Amino acid sequence: MPCLADPEKIRFIAHIEKDVSSTFPYLNAILKGAIYNHAGLTLTLKMEGRLISLHPRMIAAGKIIDEHDALGVIEWIKEKINYCQANRDSIEPSYERRQRLTALDIFKLLPGTNCRKCGLLTCLAFAVELAEERVTVMICQDIFFSHFAEKRKELFRLLTASGYNAPSVFASD
Repeated sequence: MPCLADPEKIRFIAHIEKDVSSTFPYLNAILKGAIYNHAGLTLTLKMEGRLISLHPRMIAAGKIIDEHDALGVIEWIKEKINYCQANRDSIEPSYERRQRLTALDIFKLLPGTNCRKCGLLTCLAFAVELAEERVTVMICQDIFFSHFAEKRKELFRLLTASGYNAPSVFASD
């Protein structure tokens, strides 16, 4: 089906033969940035810009390039589910319900200089693009100034913990 979020891409629904919801807390433990809803029996994540939702007997995904990409996503999920089922004894399940970072969460930790060095008009515009993973945090030059060290550390920590593509080395400097 055409993707609602990006008309250049597709979305799909794949049905799973058996209920895999018992694996969700284990997937939540190993997949950074996953958002687990224990009461609703769903696990949602972003993978390289794709939106993926797991339900007890179904996978729904958007922002998929083509059928080949869809099959790759299904295979990746299948591998993760099988890994968790095979390693249940060594994985501590996580029932934590994380929240996805919003543009406002990110904006509060940006320099706020509106310098335009990133190619966008404002830090808020950059935060929106970063929240949607259309830009990398690395193009914000001002965040690397020493007087933004605390904001930088917290921003990179949050990005890394939420599963964004951000070098974790800056989360501890």
